[in-house]
Amino acid sequence: MRTVITITAAVLAASAFSAPALAQTATPASPVPTVKVHGLHLVKVNLPRTHLPHLTPNAVVSSKNWSGYAAVAKSGVRLRYVAADFTVPSVSCANSTLGSSGLAYASNWAGIDGFSSSTVEQTGVDSFCDTSGTAQYDAWYEMFPLDPVAFSGVSPGDAIAVSVYYNGSVYSLTLNDLTTGSQIQTSQPCPHGSTCRDSSAEVITEDLGSAEPTVDLADFGMANVTGAAVTSVSGTHGTLAANSLWTSTEIVMKDSSKKTMAQPSSLYGGQAFNVRWMAAQ
Repeated sequence: MRTVITITAAVLAASAFSAPALAQTATPASPVPTVKVHGLHLVKVNLPRTHLPHLTPNAVVSSKNWSGYAAVAKSGVRLRYVAADFTVPSVSCANSTLGSSGLAYASNWAGIDGFSSSTVEQTGVDSFCDTSGTAQYDAWYEMFPLDPVAFSGVSPGDAIAVSVYYNGSVYSLTLNDLTTGSQIQTSQPCPHGSTCRDSSAEVITEDLGSAEPTVDLADFGMANVTGAAVTSVSGTHGTLAANSLWTSTEIVMKDSSKKTMAQPSSLYGGQAFNVRWMAAQ
């Protein structure tokens, strides 16, 4: 029988004195983050923090640490939902070059924001190699600029479904391991002091952290994505393909010498593509 863990982070407001009898209004309480975990285990792992690429919308762009596709909202448009399915790639540590941190990473995720904004609300799976030579895998979610939260219990070959949905108050981030039945479901407000603009939606393979030369890209072979979907706040349903509300950008991972590290395929029906590992730094 699998264990279900529920973590509730509540902010309790206490006053040293009673409110005046005539007071008629109160400051609305901030949304309370919650995390429900089924079949996975919270772990303390030193994941590199997200390094936002600060990209400019175009048909094709290059990035030092992202590869995949992004739907970028046009002026005045906000996006509220992104989803995708992928299979956890099996990384080859024998063919991976460790960065100066002693690590090589590859991460697959879906999220809102991050393309050209200062936050990203995302969930996915990372695969990494260290000096042990044995690949490790974790599921995680991240409300950048907050640190990622990681869970053990995923394996290469697992079928994963991820989604991020904004309901106007909180972001619901969900990861389902369709192979094992495990799940992460968390509701999170935009981080305190940040502005979540809901200006893009992405499905990405990433070289985590500050990328070269600290963390090299692990040889993940190929990541296959299907079922990509995007929805605007106004209710328009679509895919990663362009429409009247958002543009579509292909993102190719290249190092500072312009060598291609990870190459996405064409986008099939707006919903499916693969990303192929090409080279380390």
